[in-house]
Amino acid sequence: MNKRNNRRVKLTDIAAKTGFTVGTISKALQNKEGIALETRESIMKAAREIGYIANSQAGGLRSGSSKTVAIIVSDIANPLFAIEIKICVAELEKQGYRAIVMGTEERAEREEQAVISALNKNVDGVLLCPTQKSLDGIRLLQQNGMPFVLMGRRFDDLDADYVVCDDEKGGYLAGQHLAELGHQRILVLTADPRISSSGERLRGFQRAMAERGIEIDPALVVEMDASASDSVQKIEEILASNLNFTAIFAFSDYIAWETIYALNSHGVRVPEDVSIVGFDDVQSHMRFPPPLTSVHFPKRTVSTRCVEILLEQIRRGGDAPVQQVLDAHLVVRSTTAAPRKRGEG
Repeated sequence: MNKRNNRRVKLTDIAAKTGFTVGTISKALQNKEGIALETRESIMKAAREIGYIANSQAGGLRSGSSKTVAIIVSDIANPLFAIEIKICVAELEKQGYRAIVMGTEERAEREEQAVISALNKNVDGVLLCPTQKSLDGIRLLQQNGMPFVLMGRRFDDLDADYVVCDDEKGGYLAGQHLAELGHQRILVLTADPRISSSGERLRGFQRAMAERGIEIDPALVVEMDASASDSVQKIEEILASNLNFTAIFAFSDYIAWETIYALNSHGVRVPEDVSIVGFDDVQSHMRFPPPLTSVHFPKRTVSTRCVEILLEQIRRGGDAPVQQVLDAHLVVRSTTAAPRKRGEG
């Protein structure tokens, strides 16, 4: 699949695939009378396979530029995405573009529908934080020659532009910090392993533990919903299971804050009883308590580079993909401390 073909799927493409005339295809796609059921089904099947978007200007009727970009993220309630969206919108406006923002709630089917909506709205390009549970949405972008850039997540085997942070280094730094404080029983609140940032952060953490001879209890690696919608319930289940841990490494700041809330509601103090490290350093842009120890990456750079790369695609196209990995470092605040010794109050 080549996303740089700069060409929308047209009715003539369906005609070439099926052998039917453009007129017959048009009637079938518009569900008009006079088309045999078998013919209609054959045409609809072919349209789906090659990525034609029925009743949309993006399917081949588009001309000129709409000066519009779609921003599709996994969870618009997450403060990280609020920060990045705000920066992207401002950068696009500087260049005379407006933005359409859509959320997927980490659901593949919603991602595909968001892509279809973007194509229907005649956008010039798409900034996408993918769910990574399906390639269907990305295939539609590629089949329709739609410029797109992946934000914060990447596919190892996909020839696509992306801007991400060094997630593995971030996971390593989080593990290193907690280990150097003296923690050995560390609860890891990870996300779906199909999400590249989740897998890479976990690998970095595991490497930090291995270098220090700390064995990771598999029971302490718990998969969470990346949207944090079930964090409180999951933490309460973990507390009820009486798992022994003195620290937590959370996939995101969002999950870390939800976790702190759940811990405090059960009388567990942070960091006196349990230390916690998040990821994203949202507090570098938003100031609110508690001051969370977190892995920082340059969110402004991620957003501005994504916009720059996308606009370059829109204006000039390109051959080789731009794939950028930005550095990460740890910001230590007040949610981490050495574990209490037995007998300490």
